[in-house]
Amino acid sequence: MAFDRVIVATMTPMWPLLDGEEKAAVVTEVAREVTRALAVAPFHIRLAVKSVSILLSLWIVLITVGAGSPLARALRADKFYRFLQRLPGPVGSVVRVYRAMTLLAFYEQTPVAAKLLSARRAQNSRV
Repeated sequence: MAFDRVIVATMTPMWPLLDGEEKAAVVTEVAREVTRALAVAPFHIRLAVKSVSILLSLWIVLITVGAGSPLARALRADKFYRFLQRLPGPVGSVVRVYRAMTLLAFYEQTPVAAKLLSARRAQNSRV
């Protein structure tokens, strides 16, 4: 769903080891996995998450539209998400669900895992 993609794209870490093509492929796959996971959730959870995610994605688009660079947009979105996470109730819960699912799916991606392993090997070889 387009709303999931907006939220997931702004929550995906800006990881410098991924190049442009890898980053786009990883974001697409992470959004697909998050959407798939939400699709199999119980109805009452799906209903709450989808309702709130529509509002969240619209707010994020409006907040980040004039930010300029992708890094500035990500920083604005992150500040907004941190604010929302502190709110009690369904909005904060939905933001936490998206953040947790996005980070888990991001670090499970093959390009990310391969870069992490190679960075770890390089670090261990220096020691």
